[in-house]
Amino acid sequence: MKRNLLKITSLLVLAVAFISQNACKSSSSNTTTTVCDTSAAVLFSATVKPIMDAKCATSGCHDVSGAGGYSLNTYAGVKACVTSGRFMGSMNQTAGFKAMPQGGNKLDQCDINKIQKWVNAGALNN
Repeated sequence: MKRNLLKITSLLVLAVAFISQNACKSSSSNTTTTVCDTSAAVLFSATVKPIMDAKCATSGCHDVSGAGGYSLNTYAGVKACVTSGRFMGSMNQTAGFKAMPQGGNKLDQCDINKIQKWVNAGALNN
């Protein structure tokens, strides 16, 4: 009886040790990586405007009220800001530029990359 109890106890200890050891390992299959795809053409209407509407052209910011002198709810307003040379510097929160959004976190880097691609392509109304 003592032998069986010793065997069972030993097996339980080994099982707990095995489970504990493997429970602390990270599995690469459980991690997700978000990929920013900037290979496709970036259009104002399909990419830039939705970002502006959600992050910049909001009430009290750069909506029709034109806070800071810029209304970013239309192509003309965004283009004027791009032409001023402040657009990307503010979005990237580069030293010497007024960081946007004010008091908030920097825009998602993927969104910034897409907008930069649009600006580099001529900031077209497409």
